Amino acid sequence: MLYRHEGAILFIHAIVNFILLAEYKLHNKDIIKYLKAALYQINKTKEAFLPYRPNDKNLPNFNIPKLYTISYYLEIIYIFGALIRTITEYSKRAHIP
Repeated sequence: MLYRHEGAILFIHAIVNFILLAEYKLHNKDIIKYLKAALYQINKTKEAFLPYRPNDKNLPNFNIPKLYTISYYLEIIYIFGALIRTITEYSKRAHIP
């Protein structure tokens, strides 16, 4: 039964890898290479969720907005370094009296 969902499992594995690697405080060339590989795996395996998509024929493509935004993470890491300042916990803590 597991083989039927292999694409979904690989997708989730790639997402978890990407998130864990993106949270590193420092990114060297090797980490960037691993992030690119995880992003490639995400794009390659997202098709596993096509059967669970709504049957609306007006949907033009299979773009998922939150997945689309992570494609910019590598560029942001190149420009600004670590993504530690983009985590929402820091802005939430600023609102706690």
